[in-house]
Amino acid sequence: MGLAIGIDIGASFIRVGVIDDAGRVIVKEKAPVPSEGGENTMAELIISMINEKIPRKYVDEASAIGVGSIGPLDLRSGNVLIAPNLKWSTKRFRVVDPIARAINKKVILCNDAAAAAWGEHVFGDGKGIDNLVYITLSTGIGAGVIVDGNLLIGKDGNAHEVGHLVVDADLGVRCGCGGIGHWEAIASGGNMPRSIALFMEKRYNGPRTRLYEAVNRGIASQDIFRYAQEGDALAVEFIDYIADIHARGMAGIINAYDPELIVLGGSVIINNSDVLLPKIIDKISKYTANRIPEIKLTRFGDDIGIIGAAALVHNVPATLRRFL
Repeated sequence: MGLAIGIDIGASFIRVGVIDDAGRVIVKEKAPVPSEGGENTMAELIISMINEKIPRKYVDEASAIGVGSIGPLDLRSGNVLIAPNLKWSTKRFRVVDPIARAINKKVILCNDAAAAAWGEHVFGDGKGIDNLVYITLSTGIGAGVIVDGNLLIGKDGNAHEVGHLVVDADLGVRCGCGGIGHWEAIASGGNMPRSIALFMEKRYNGPRTRLYEAVNRGIASQDIFRYAQEGDALAVEFIDYIADIHARGMAGIINAYDPELIVLGGSVIINNSDVLLPKIIDKISKYTANRIPEIKLTRFGDDIGIIGAAALVHNVPATLRRFL
């Protein structure tokens, strides 16, 4: 049984796991991302998790370490260039070199959503499918894209930064990267509390609801979904708008890459699929030119990040080899 260590670096959590060559999770650990940090903070936390939480026998048996990380990335240096959803004063951090030196294993770095797409292709519902996209709707929004069996990487490793597609510039929401109207800036879990304030100001003409009053006091994205379930007029209208934004973003992906399958993951869609997914599927045909593919949730849940990262080790994508 071949083993690999899979690491999933998100804006909210870091997950570390040991995955076998059939895609089974042998052991896993999870830790919150610190509220502040520097260029070595992520690597130091990951090294500590591996050394203190993962049984030594599994670390010794693992052939290498795969890392799926928020980005954009610089695969040549093995670092994260900027993480727009990271709430640190510095949004750049080191990955490959410090982990490789400390654990004494080869480290393969890739965008987190791209790694997840590869995990679906190697171990999941995308097995045997050569044209697929994995989209994460979580603290941020990202995607991994496989076309004709090839994982798209790009010149620096960022061929899949779909969260920065412009889907509604008129609302005026500024993204953490500095751009205006980006999909991630409007509809990600980390940004919906910001975007609803502008939506109230510019688009909403309904009554002053409980959510309307709560927005200025501070809310989380899940509060908006809860208010919508309770029938709050503002929440219902805003969630319908968010579903439309997701439909625009996914339509852009369908039009650009023509996938056979789209797999969705991330806390926003997993926790609210009963509300969001039917609306997205209903709206997406307004924006697509290409035939709409099958759209489904990942069956791996939160484990898709570590499974995808490990898949980079078990079956190294040909397009990633030039960076190794």
